[in-house]
Amino acid sequence: MRENIEKLPSLYFRGCGDCSKCCEGKFFLAPLILDDFEKVKPYFEIRAVIFEEIIPVMLLTDGINPCKYLKNGNCEIYENRPPACRIYPFSPYYDDIFIDLECDAISFEGERLPSNKKELFKSSFFDERMIYFKEKREKTLEYMKKQKLVFDREIKGIKLYKF
Repeated sequence: MRENIEKLPSLYFRGCGDCSKCCEGKFFLAPLILDDFEKVKPYFEIRAVIFEEIIPVMLLTDGINPCKYLKNGNCEIYENRPPACRIYPFSPYYDDIFIDLECDAISFEGERLPSNKKELFKSSFFDERMIYFKEKREKTLEYMKKQKLVFDREIKGIKLYKF
């Protein structure tokens, strides 16, 4: 369940430690903005999904198996992991920042998590993609409107398109 960080009480982060649930298939898609393409392309397929808008996504898994870079509970590309992985459990959306409350590392002990955008921008979860995210997302959506989509496959009821 995702919630706006500014509407929550103080939360804490125990750290990922030996947890790798977010890499074990819980997520198989992560939304992208144009700025992410070059960082993601060497590691993951980029596709599009159509919800209310055409959204580029990186295909993290096949929807069944864990991420191909998860080996013995560790990420083989940790230093080069894509922005969505780097900032998890946070997720920017227009001018808001959301947090995934289902992340097992969120607790009532450990490092206090940022509770607003200013704190987040100074934290270890920060990624440059968060700066002017609203404008970057709108630019990405305009770009996607111009792309010719070709059906690729369906995973867990979600149709994926090449562009």
